[in-house]
Amino acid sequence: MNGIFEAKGESVRELGNAKYIKATENPPKYSLYDPLPRFRREIEIDEDVVSAEIVVQSPSFAQFFINGENITDDIFISALSDYRKILWYNTYDVTSLVKKGKNVFAVMCGNGFLNESLVTTWHFEDAKWRDAPQFILALKVNGKIVLVSDKNWKTDRENTYITFSHLRGGEFVDMRKKDESWKKVGFDDSNWQTAIERSIPYDAKLMPLDCQPVREVEKIEPKKIVKTEKGYLVDFGLNTSGYVQLALQEKAGNEITLKFGEEISENGEINHLQNDGDYFYPGQPPYHICKVIASGKKDVFKPCFTYFGFRYLVIEGMENALKPEDVCAIFTHQDVKRTASFECGNDVINYIYTAGMRSCYSNMFWCMTDCPTREKMGWMNDAQATCEHALINFDMRKLYKKWFEDIKAGMREDGALTGVIPSPDWGYNWGPVCDCMLYELPYRFYLYTGDDDMLKSGIEYFDRYIGYLERSLDEGFDFILGDWLGYGSNPNVPKIFIWEFYLIKAYTVTAFAYERAGKDSSKHWEKLEKLRAEFIAKYIQADGRCTITDQTSVAIVIMNGLYTDKDAVCNQLASLVEEGGPVLKTGMVGVQYIYDALSVAGRADLAFNMITQSSPGYRNWYENGATTLWELWNGVEKYSHNHHMFSAVIGWFFKSLLGVQPTLNAPAFEKIELAPRFVKEVGYAKGEMQTVKGKIAIDWKYEDGKFVYNVEIPSGVNATYNGETLKVGKNQFIIKG
Repeated sequence: MNGIFEAKGESVRELGNAKYIKATENPPKYSLYDPLPRFRREIEIDEDVVSAEIVVQSPSFAQFFINGENITDDIFISALSDYRKILWYNTYDVTSLVKKGKNVFAVMCGNGFLNESLVTTWHFEDAKWRDAPQFILALKVNGKIVLVSDKNWKTDRENTYITFSHLRGGEFVDMRKKDESWKKVGFDDSNWQTAIERSIPYDAKLMPLDCQPVREVEKIEPKKIVKTEKGYLVDFGLNTSGYVQLALQEKAGNEITLKFGEEISENGEINHLQNDGDYFYPGQPPYHICKVIASGKKDVFKPCFTYFGFRYLVIEGMENALKPEDVCAIFTHQDVKRTASFECGNDVINYIYTAGMRSCYSNMFWCMTDCPTREKMGWMNDAQATCEHALINFDMRKLYKKWFEDIKAGMREDGALTGVIPSPDWGYNWGPVCDCMLYELPYRFYLYTGDDDMLKSGIEYFDRYIGYLERSLDEGFDFILGDWLGYGSNPNVPKIFIWEFYLIKAYTVTAFAYERAGKDSSKHWEKLEKLRAEFIAKYIQADGRCTITDQTSVAIVIMNGLYTDKDAVCNQLASLVEEGGPVLKTGMVGVQYIYDALSVAGRADLAFNMITQSSPGYRNWYENGATTLWELWNGVEKYSHNHHMFSAVIGWFFKSLLGVQPTLNAPAFEKIELAPRFVKEVGYAKGEMQTVKGKIAIDWKYEDGKFVYNVEIPSGVNATYNGETLKVGKNQFIIKG
């Protein structure tokens, strides 16, 4: 036995002598004809099946069938990772599918990020992990391994009905070739080839996946179908991530083209908003497109190994009429439960919340991606910005724990991280605006759940990254990101200010992690105090104001205590926001702090005005009919219209408008001091949070010159408001307006 199975005892027990198997020795070169491989194996089981369990892993994504039935509703198996470091495997109970006698096991593999052959700016085509589509499998029946993937399996590519498939590009199918009999006992596979066993890299580690799967979560019916000169334009009314299911009956050989997009041009064509430009996709391969060659019978098409970001679908090539019941959009994402709700008396804020939830869901794909369109990658700058509100609104615990392992595995020996995780060694120069998700995630995770495992397991990595960041700053290395605006960094805030702030943040979390682990943290605290003193001396004037007169810089010093006179910087921020109207001028770093800082400054009214009135700002998206959040404030004609990076404001809805947030001294809501910021113009606000201690429900309304504030507290939460201890259950306070 070789590779990881020799080194990892747990993997030996789970997978026995299983090997990764594939159809070709090397990954095929890029081609518009690149059929996906199929694999099958028949076995005889000579005893009654009391229990059956299957372990599967595919770095290229795969579908697994037993006796013609899919083993699970999960899709895009297996989870993304750096396949040289971690291979996440799934275990399924398949007792109901396995029987005494003959059984057939069938697998179809996609390409995923393992074998991305098309050229992109992110260089996945050059990934060191790149290989032909493949999988590994082991079946236990009644506690004994009775089947493994090995060279005894048969494989076929040439007769597969999926003739092209790329995660970013799309999928082409020839329905004339679709035949489900290969998944059944008795199929003649004598003309198929022998599967090729892959040698397993010693440095990879198989790890069991304890994380919500990606699934088809919601079906969306068409809102409008318009007949065009070329075919049909379908509007689903909502921007979403996923694909469509299309039923059609056309002449055999007819080619039907499906084009997906977030927006349409005046002529009814898909507008890709420059996401498909040469900078991202040199050579212009297929982008967000599917092609279906009809069989002549009734065909039902749904892609298997690709997904899109879209609201609109353009169908070309159909000769028969498209009826509404023939097509639906399928919203696919990590099947993570919602844990909170919010609404208020302002339409723009309600839009932000609803659109923010949809944008976050659209970007849950084995990590937090940036967008379901152009990249589909785990950008850590976006995720760092939205980490707190995601922990409020979703049960992110398992997904975040999985991703934190990927983040640690992605670190080089010298401490450097790539801006996206997982990454094919691309993007080491994006800087702490991305990399400090390494610190933000375990810190916020502890704050909201009380679980400090990430903090303690991350210590080695925290120290390594600090060393890397300090060396980089000493050497004057120019990282790409500052206060990122989506097309460049905020020119009013020096990048060095942002990077020095993140170094302080890194030391703060690291020192705290040492304390949680019972280790000596004195050196870290000493260095932290030195850094804070140097930062204040550099950026705070004698009158207590910040030397960098920008919303981002002043908000950062307020929220991180990097000042000598709190009133001075609070007044400075209020003045900056009031000058020229409540216009938001921050990038994605500043947006994490600006609203909270205004609340701390006693000016939640300015935060409300900025959120609802700023142009550019959320109001522009709302007035443009957006159903998700965009990448750019001025992005009507450019880039992603389904980004979550500017959804950090949602945390302010809960922390300020509702007044609920945990504290570091009493994490997981063990003890909270309610601090609502009542804003008359909001009218009312109400929401619920399902915390680890139970449900907290809050509502307030402004009427007759007063605010009526209602709070419902579960047992286990010690809550106070204005010095008064709340009782378990419902509490009410009347506050003069």
